[in-house]
Amino acid sequence: MARAHINPTVLRWAAERSGAESADLAVAFNKTPDQIEAWMAGSAAPTFAQAQKLARRLRVPFGYLFLRTPPIEPLPVPDFRRVHGAGPREPSVDLRDVLADVLRKRDWYRDYRLNAGDGPLRFVGRFSLHSSVSDVARHIAQTLDFESVVRPQRNRDDFLKAFVGQVEELEILVMRNGVVRNSTNRPLDPEEFRGFSIADPLAPVIFINNADSKAAQGFTLAHELAHVWIGEGGISDADPTIEEEASESIEAFCNEVAAELLLPWRRIADSWKNCTVALESWIGAVSTEFNVSTVMAARQLWARGGMSREEFFSFYETEQAKWTANSRQTSGGNFYWNVPIRNSRLLTRLILRSVAASETLVRDASHLLGVKPANLPKLQNSMGGL
Repeated sequence: MARAHINPTVLRWAAERSGAESADLAVAFNKTPDQIEAWMAGSAAPTFAQAQKLARRLRVPFGYLFLRTPPIEPLPVPDFRRVHGAGPREPSVDLRDVLADVLRKRDWYRDYRLNAGDGPLRFVGRFSLHSSVSDVARHIAQTLDFESVVRPQRNRDDFLKAFVGQVEELEILVMRNGVVRNSTNRPLDPEEFRGFSIADPLAPVIFINNADSKAAQGFTLAHELAHVWIGEGGISDADPTIEEEASESIEAFCNEVAAELLLPWRRIADSWKNCTVALESWIGAVSTEFNVSTVMAARQLWARGGMSREEFFSFYETEQAKWTANSRQTSGGNFYWNVPIRNSRLLTRLILRSVAASETLVRDASHLLGVKPANLPKLQNSMGGL
């Protein structure tokens, strides 16, 4: 039987890129892990049929497996993620596929606005990394009407819904998904990324990892808005553990803007000064009142000297362990209810209107929204029409 003499170095790169372990591939190919390792070492070779199956499973073009060296795959947007101050993380196939999908939708939205004669949105890039954190947060709050529309919401679901709604009123697309497109077998890992933004002045987009907690999603949205306001989009950590010493970094700056927008110290300073309850009780009460995570409330306290670095990181690790233990990615639910959340309610309506006006092909709308052509009318009805 003819063997495919693929490059074992490229095969190992493809496996690592996709997150596939030898044991996983062994099950898929009815082999032992040692036999899979032999393919990766070059001491044995798969058949052509097996090599084609490998390419599909590892999500790479078949021809890649015959390259002399692994290809260089630059990301289409800046990557601001760091591992404890180290270099950027290698993005997974899932992250790359989500980026590609969002960029396709951004391109459609950009063309739509251009054809409508719309101009650049003035708040995109209005400030810079050298601006005052309070100035940026204040401008975002005023532009969103945050204090009168978003702040009064009393639970996290309503808070996030109102927050997203106000952002989309500004013609910023907000997409929230916890899987790759509609593939529930490809969940997104919040530990890899919590969100990203595309600071296109004509067609800005924010993507939020919906596998994260509601409180964390609110912080990510605020963090990504800061990226848009300074015109520096990219993939974000939105990590509250970024040290103060890194205050010149984009991520630290956007964290500070997000904190100032969601939980300004002036609103809780007196409460802390007059606190008569245990630390964790105070943090929990602030978290509930302002619809933010307990970690964020603790982060504000640490930034003002109310907690030591050791106390904060101990608290952070405890809360992360609770979230990991309690988090379970749910699947199912109302498909038509999920579509506008995953694709942006604003974008979904615009695409459906464009189809109704015979400006966009049903086939193209189906591909963009991840809905079968015959089901587009059902989606339209679920949204209350156009």
